[in-house]
Amino acid sequence: MRRELPDRLPVDMLWPRSETIRDLKNHFGTDSMDVVKEKLGVDFVWSGVKAEFSEFKKKCNGMLTGDTPGAGNSYIFHDKITFEDEWGIIHRVGAEGKYLEWVGGPLVGKETLEGWQLPVTKWASVEDTRKAYEKYQDKIIIAGINNPYKIAWHICGYENFMLLMALNPDFVKELYTHLFAWETERAVIAAKAGADIVALVGDVAGVNGPMFSLGMWDDFLKPGFQKLIKAVKEANPSTYIFFHSDGELASMIPAFIDTGIEILNPVESNCMDPALLKKKFGEKVAFHGAISVQKTIPNGTVADVKNEVYTRIKTVGYNGGYMVSNENSFPYDAPLKNILAMYEAVADFNYDSLR
Repeated sequence: MRRELPDRLPVDMLWPRSETIRDLKNHFGTDSMDVVKEKLGVDFVWSGVKAEFSEFKKKCNGMLTGDTPGAGNSYIFHDKITFEDEWGIIHRVGAEGKYLEWVGGPLVGKETLEGWQLPVTKWASVEDTRKAYEKYQDKIIIAGINNPYKIAWHICGYENFMLLMALNPDFVKELYTHLFAWETERAVIAAKAGADIVALVGDVAGVNGPMFSLGMWDDFLKPGFQKLIKAVKEANPSTYIFFHSDGELASMIPAFIDTGIEILNPVESNCMDPALLKKKFGEKVAFHGAISVQKTIPNGTVADVKNEVYTRIKTVGYNGGYMVSNENSFPYDAPLKNILAMYEAVADFNYDSLR
């Protein structure tokens, strides 16, 4: 973050799927992901603030199983593959049982918040969260929270919410007031507990560009994010602000920086040039990610993976300000040897060559 080249660039493992976790545990002969990450040299731990949804839990009637994201958690099942979460958002398990599909939300077709409320939530205390972080004293702790935009469109439906942003801005601002307050509360708990990074997670772009205009960012999201960031910094000035969004969002980076974002992830190399972004913005924002999970990790050779890591270190991490990571979850069928190669390359790189 200080733009100083360390002995080795830090490396992360972003949101591993259950298939990846099983393969890595089998490879290293352990039941512990902490052991796996130690073997790989992973420097980060993703650990948020625990929440209890007591009213929702009373209504739950089953647990999601298999390899689908969210498996192991209880939900309100409408049928064997369709279920409702604590937000009232309805999901369906996809045909292969690997992914979730959005089905509906409590504000679809609505133009007021009448009858809707936030989930009844009890957050873990600062002290309990601090205790959970204590065993990771030698790691960089990232506490993830949701980008309110992501929650909003899941509650309202994507197309409907886009229309609301254009035609009913008062509704959108009222909804965001509630969502930002909810997310700010847990972000502040994480910061007070000692989280090194608070990560704001939720896509605002696709491969062809942003999902909405910079004007809408300024009108709807920037004020809420600035208040959230201010609250985090007041709680813990040393906590950094991380923003995750897939997609081609180079045009939005100046707005992100102006909002107070300090680390950008995943720097999706399928649609942006990480080296160019480093040259343009590297003095004002750090980068996390940039190792392709769409091309190189699933489809390349071990040599391809290592060469991509070496290239990123040379062109993005030459003066620090870069955390090596997969851009998103490793695909469930990605070759294990390619996943291992990413971490081997970070460890093997000749950092003296950059000095």
